[in-house]
Amino acid sequence: MYEEPGFNTGFFFAVKYLVMSTIIACKTLFDITASGVRNNYKPERVPFHRDNGEIIKDKTTWDRARNQQRNWETMNQIISLRCLPEDITQPRRDNDHWAFEFRIDNAAGIALDDDAVGQLVQDAQGVPMITNLDEQPGIAASIQCHGAQANTWFWLKNN
Repeated sequence: MYEEPGFNTGFFFAVKYLVMSTIIACKTLFDITASGVRNNYKPERVPFHRDNGEIIKDKTTWDRARNQQRNWETMNQIISLRCLPEDITQPRRDNDHWAFEFRIDNAAGIALDDDAVGQLVQDAQGVPMITNLDEQPGIAASIQCHGAQANTWFWLKNN
């Protein structure tokens, strides 16, 4: 039997989005600029406007923008292994790092022992990334979440 939306619908919406939601933050030293370049180079597509408005005029700038997008896609794929991220913010560059946030409904799916984001960290550890973009020189070519060589961090922004 169909019921008209009413109190129950609003109540469960509030529970889902106000009570159960958890915001996860990520900071990385890899260039994860969301360029919007999702295909291989095609000369007939240039000039091409990136998501940020910059114009791509040749294969070199296309390939660079594509690699930035690949890194962003890799981060999203890692997160999606364990949870269904929602409200993913575009990565923001702040000096030598990029940061973004996303919301999940059930933080238990990414917890491991006493680490609230342990599964996420475990999944990310060692994943290859593309370097020689806009990141600092000398960064390892894979995600490192622990120790002196750490280049990517995840944490709960709220509980």
